[in-house]
Amino acid sequence: MNARKTAWVRWLAAVVLSWTGGFASAQTDTMGVVSATLAAAPSCLSYRVTGVCFFLRCTPFGCTVETSIRVSHYMPDVVLSSFNDQYIHPWRDVGGAVSNIGTRVGSSLISQPLDASGNTGEAKQSTAEPTTNKSADAIGNPVVLANNVSTNLVVPGVSELMSFPSTLPQIMREWATAPASLITNVPSAVAGWMSNPSSLLSTVTGASNLVGGMMPDIGSMGPTASSTGNQSNFQGQIQQFRTMLEGATSAAGSGESSDFLCPSSADAFGVYFQSDADSYFWRSIVPLELLYVGSWLPGYREVSQTGGLTTWGSIYPRHGELVQQHSVKSSAVFAKRVSTIILNPSQPHIYTRLRGKSPRSYVWFAQVADPKFSMVYPLPSGCTTFGENDSVSLLSYGDGRTTATNGHVWNLWTRYECCKRKTEIYLFAVP
Repeated sequence: MNARKTAWVRWLAAVVLSWTGGFASAQTDTMGVVSATLAAAPSCLSYRVTGVCFFLRCTPFGCTVETSIRVSHYMPDVVLSSFNDQYIHPWRDVGGAVSNIGTRVGSSLISQPLDASGNTGEAKQSTAEPTTNKSADAIGNPVVLANNVSTNLVVPGVSELMSFPSTLPQIMREWATAPASLITNVPSAVAGWMSNPSSLLSTVTGASNLVGGMMPDIGSMGPTASSTGNQSNFQGQIQQFRTMLEGATSAAGSGESSDFLCPSSADAFGVYFQSDADSYFWRSIVPLELLYVGSWLPGYREVSQTGGLTTWGSIYPRHGELVQQHSVKSSAVFAKRVSTIILNPSQPHIYTRLRGKSPRSYVWFAQVADPKFSMVYPLPSGCTTFGENDSVSLLSYGDGRTTATNGHVWNLWTRYECCKRKTEIYLFAVP
């Protein structure tokens, strides 16, 4: 087959895949999330033995040194979804139930109904930029039940938001390295927060107080997600994931597999972020995201593998609006935005941070580190790096991955490195 014919076949395949994706089922469920996670595990786990830990055990009869294998691997901590509204949430059973509560909370916060998100570009105007607006959430992946230490009911909160003003010095250091002319584009109200930190604190406190009044409703997200998800009979697949983890340890030659797995810090079905409950900030009603340099400087903090030369979209401002024509790429950018919120402290949003639990039975070298992503729905796939340059390719990254409702689901995998504690006296690790 010559090159021209091969190119034609590839193009036709892309068209067929896009059509198929567009008419596929518009949603998945908890069983689908677990199945997609299992399918991605061989690509994403990256299990390896990284060294040996040494411990000292002393008795009245003397002291001895004991060892434990140091290992590194990824866990699928959180499921990230982007969608138009709660009625067509792509994670039908769990995400849909949580989103229904979030929409009620958001409507109460802003004292009006939350309109559905969607594509708002003017298609008839060739010069118009297609703008996408989406809702998004981050919910603990149920498969972490195979390997976590404990499970709590996690819901979004205001504690991280309240500490956001403490990050202003760091933000100002970024501005000090930005072009001086850039500050002229910043609205006076936002610039006022920079020059008057007490005003910023007052704004944050006021928003936190309003959200605090809705905490009973927000608190119902956790039990709702957990009870809805547990209705699915996925225990067999959870055990399958556990078996897969243990198989990876055996293949790496670590010996006693049950001792050489680092537990996830995520809580199954924990709600770490829900954009409707975060309406003040996700919809830029209180535009704290505009304090960041990345919200004003093109090419800075982009979702790109080529340093901003080609980009799927900017990480900042982290709100629900994005200039991006392709629905799959826009969803990937929203997933990246939400991940940078929940993985970092003191962000200007209503959320709960995904942080290491540090159980004492382990010595930790990394927790919730080096995030990477895999698609859960509509096309389960292995881990990938967002932002590839496909501008001259016949196939775009998103071809064959579209859905009728433009709803997509991703897994956020993070890296853990630990060794099982043998005694209370940890000496050192090699390397």
